[in-house]
Amino acid sequence: MKQTLKLLAPYLAVAVFWCGLSNAWLAILAYHAQILFWSRRDLTTLGRGCKRRIMLLALPAALGGPLLYVLLPFITHTELAEWLSNHHLTGWSFMLMIPYFGLLHPLLEQVHWASLREQTPLAHPLFAGYHLLVLYSLLTGPWLIVCFAVLTTASLLWQQMARRSNSLAVPVVSHSLADLGIIMAAWMSL
Repeated sequence: MKQTLKLLAPYLAVAVFWCGLSNAWLAILAYHAQILFWSRRDLTTLGRGCKRRIMLLALPAALGGPLLYVLLPFITHTELAEWLSNHHLTGWSFMLMIPYFGLLHPLLEQVHWASLREQTPLAHPLFAGYHLLVLYSLLTGPWLIVCFAVLTTASLLWQQMARRSNSLAVPVVSHSLADLGIIMAAWMSL
């Protein structure tokens, strides 16, 4: 039961606060509150056993932002500024989301999903799937499929990075590079 609740945590937050109330901040904060509830003990094991040279595995994730910046005009069916505004991400709200989404969110999300990835292979598509609830009103159908494939693959790679480095530090850095790049691409596209 606990595993199921953890797997469904982002779906609950996104369904209620993103889809229902159209509020990005409430959605991410509700998700993170659930992560802190379920994974509070796991936060203490982040940097154990990580070798610096293994950190190089995280660098390819930095390409996500520039790639998204180039592709964004071709993959959306809604104007980005309108989409962000519809979810209360304008002005200071969006500016505060940049460091929050790029730095804190990857850390908490990796802590949450790391144990789930080891417990069930369903964690990979479920990780990718909740993102589609967020993106369905922005991306075209074919790009939602691409997004699902990329995120499922990223989840698999992060699991392997954690295993190889015996630490969550490498997947956290990789995830952070990807998320910072994505949100910076969105900001530069406005």
